[in-house]
Amino acid sequence: MDSKPALSDYLARLPSSPEVFPFFYRRLIGLRFPIPVAEILELRFLSHQAIDRAQSLEPTLRWNAFAAQRTADMEAAGVHKSAHRQRLLHLLQMIRAYHEAHAAASLSAEEHLRVDIDRNRAAQDQSLRYGKIAGSLTLVAGVSAFLLSPPAVIMEGLTVLLAYFTVDSFYSRSLLKREERLLRQELTLVLRHRVRTVNWKAVVRQAGAILGYRQPRCGEAFRVEPGPEQELLELDEA
Repeated sequence: MDSKPALSDYLARLPSSPEVFPFFYRRLIGLRFPIPVAEILELRFLSHQAIDRAQSLEPTLRWNAFAAQRTADMEAAGVHKSAHRQRLLHLLQMIRAYHEAHAAASLSAEEHLRVDIDRNRAAQDQSLRYGKIAGSLTLVAGVSAFLLSPPAVIMEGLTVLLAYFTVDSFYSRSLLKREERLLRQELTLVLRHRVRTVNWKAVVRQAGAILGYRQPRCGEAFRVEPGPEQELLELDEA
């Protein structure tokens, strides 16, 4: 059984939580038809809501190029009606906007994490350097205190103080190494979740099937699961 959230859950969360875009996108292009009728009705309702909220963009060279490419994808996918193409284009416009926002946020997060990792590495090197220096001075002070006759209280106190600095420097470095591992784990997640490019042909096919503008390859977009009454009827007929 699939324990992941349904595509409709991700679609409903997109406006308030744009960071779920990678999960929405991968769930969308990985969707396998037929799907339960309740799920596809929810997807159609949310999609039409998004389409109705979408604002028409002013024609620019970039937008016109995108619209022309997606129109060609719709033609190849079997979406032929002009009204269907216009509505689907609005949905694709929304998906493109979320992808661009996701890409910008992902690149920003990567940049900040790499800066933090570089700072962490510099702090580790500094702690190691201080630890080595303090360790060497501790050894010198300890030998000096041992050789003095009678032992000098000042040298003994200095030895203890330098030993503390030595231990503290190496302990701080161990904490920094632990922090570096956490930062690298965050960076790995950022890179793993990043959607570098959108497979628009797949998006057009899947979104068109969800909206009922084309038939999926399996021949039907949804399956109707029999309720209790239908199950009893089938048993009676048997």
